Amino acid sequence: MAAFVLLILLRPWLVFGIVFLTGFIMVGVLLITGYDGFWQGVIRVSQWYIKRRPERAQAVYQKLDRFAVRWDAILDHFPEGSVDGLYLPDFGELATVDARHEDAVERRMAGLSENGA
Repeated sequence: MAAFVLLILLRPWLVFGIVFLTGFIMVGVLLITGYDGFWQGVIRVSQWYIKRRPERAQAVYQKLDRFAVRWDAILDHFPEGSVDGLYLPDFGELATVDARHEDAVERRMAGLSENGA
């Protein structure tokens, strides 16, 4: 932590440059993949992390959902219809849908293995 603070104090342009470059890359990925593709990628990355650390699943989904709610609150200040494409998906609902889908696939695979297919 002390090294990070020292880096900020001694090389603020470097920290600003890295933050700017990261933001520029994220905007580029958003423009290339599109809105739905970008957020599906975010969901895939979060699922990969959750598979590595399942005890953090609830915390990850809560943080994503809290960010989405705060962003949507900012967008609510704009005129109706002018920023509809910027609203974020409901991450809590996406997590529930994905979990139900995985359960259904597991039941189907178990049924196929029992039938000998």
